[in-house]
Amino acid sequence: MSARGETLKLLSERETDKWRIDSSLVTVFYDEKLGSGAFSVVYKGKIRGEAPLCKNNPKTLALQQFRDCVCGVKMLPYFSDTVAYSDFTQEINFMKSLNYHPHLVSMLGWVYDERSPMLLVEYCGNGDLLHFVRLKKEEIIYGYDNANCLKIKNLVSFGWQISNGLEYLCSLGFIHRDVAARNILVDSNNIAKIGDFGLCRNSDGHSYYGHRNRLPWKWMAPESLEAVKFSEKSDVWSFAVVLYEIFSFGATPYNLVEAPRLLAYLKSGQRLSQPTHCPTAIYLIMERCWDLNPQDRPSFGELSRELAAILENATDNYGYVIATSNYQQSDTADE
Repeated sequence: MSARGETLKLLSERETDKWRIDSSLVTVFYDEKLGSGAFSVVYKGKIRGEAPLCKNNPKTLALQQFRDCVCGVKMLPYFSDTVAYSDFTQEINFMKSLNYHPHLVSMLGWVYDERSPMLLVEYCGNGDLLHFVRLKKEEIIYGYDNANCLKIKNLVSFGWQISNGLEYLCSLGFIHRDVAARNILVDSNNIAKIGDFGLCRNSDGHSYYGHRNRLPWKWMAPESLEAVKFSEKSDVWSFAVVLYEIFSFGATPYNLVEAPRLLAYLKSGQRLSQPTHCPTAIYLIMERCWDLNPQDRPSFGELSRELAAILENATDNYGYVIATSNYQQSDTADE
């Protein structure tokens, strides 16, 4: 369906749509901006009563939390054009098709507004993963002997959670196309949830060919950069860039490579280097995800199982270099 068709569909169904909630039941805190980009802004908000998500899934106990709850309110800035409006309504329609999953940001409902619809999503108190790992860098590096601090093992857990969410998304036939740490949210229990489905498309099990505008080139696979070709395996490439972001504590990928040179850089065999605090087992996974041949990259099912196995066998000191008592030798905890 075209973007215009998505918009007309959303508007024509607004009176009978089970996902719609009346604006009188939603409070938007315009002085509490949670995030913004070139094409949308998110404010903190609150839903009074039961969110439409609960009504549409009455038997799912995990959704009890979405009654009289804080939420994120995503909307378009006042200067948005018709293309941005159409893309936004397409995102709303897409999120309706997703069932609840613990590692995807859930749509709670939407509000009709003549200027712009409001997309209501679950609130994640720790913000986006990019800023979260930057904030927690010193705690993770130096707090290995403090039971209350996040550990490198927690970073591995983030990787597994994201792979699990993407595995589910792929099982529905969807390609995300914008897998990046800035689009992963972390809730108050340190649960990672994939968000921002604005570029998500249905692949029907095949590759999807898109347009070059508004694409995150630093996270894109070579076939996406060269031919605007997307598949599960291009999302796998992007996922490994997210692992790089996580274990480098939010470093910018390819910081010294200009956009026009990136494709040639990757085709020559160059890759992001292993971050200092990244366990070798994790970096080996990243390298496999960055295979030039998409067919030789692992699936999200494989990645989820491998990361789960690493987590199962990891101690709290996993990934740290622990000095011996005489300080003349060191042991790597992940070996």
